[in-house]
Amino acid sequence: MSVSILDMLNVRHAAYDIFADLFLYKFKEEEYNELLGKLSLVQEKLGKYLMETGVDVSEILRAFKEAKRSDYLIEYSTLFMTGLGVKPLIPVESKRIFSLMGEKVALFKYNDVVRFMKSRGLVPKIVTQFSVEIDHVSSILGFMAYLVEEEFNLRVNGRDAYKTVQDQKNFAITHIFSWIPDWASDVVNDQRARIFKVVCTQLQEWLKFDRDFLGER
Repeated sequence: MSVSILDMLNVRHAAYDIFADLFLYKFKEEEYNELLGKLSLVQEKLGKYLMETGVDVSEILRAFKEAKRSDYLIEYSTLFMTGLGVKPLIPVESKRIFSLMGEKVALFKYNDVVRFMKSRGLVPKIVTQFSVEIDHVSSILGFMAYLVEEEFNLRVNGRDAYKTVQDQKNFAITHIFSWIPDWASDVVNDQRARIFKVVCTQLQEWLKFDRDFLGER
């Protein structure tokens, strides 16, 4: 992409932030409508830049607009809250790792997420009546957005951003690229997925781009 580093950071922050929001359960109608408004704003302001990364926000908007809110509620709860299906799709890193690699690795992963967030003085924030685990996919993507914003602020103020760039790389390798692409693929291939088939397809495209981007830094 032929954009400045600050513009690129704005694009990266917007991508991680909107995907983090997309995986929060919007049970209340006002929350659901706010999400659609946020998607529309991202499409309007940064859609063309995200398209260059392979992400088509308009496809996500279309998927939501072609469905009813009740369809969304049923799909989200069925896919991500019941734990049922050919492949359990609960979007929590430690729970997924536990089923694949056992308790020891899962606990290490969980504690490492806690360590990363505590290093920034962060604690989980409950934004709806449904509590979100600290290693929920939305928490993890949201923390990555935080790190990108941190880098932006450092650069704007003429300060060294080396450490936060390294933290982005380490966090992404350990807690994003290590499981979210495979999880997203499971969602895409689940016959119950409609809206989130589109969301996770776009997420896969974003993570491919950002993995390459981070690898070149």
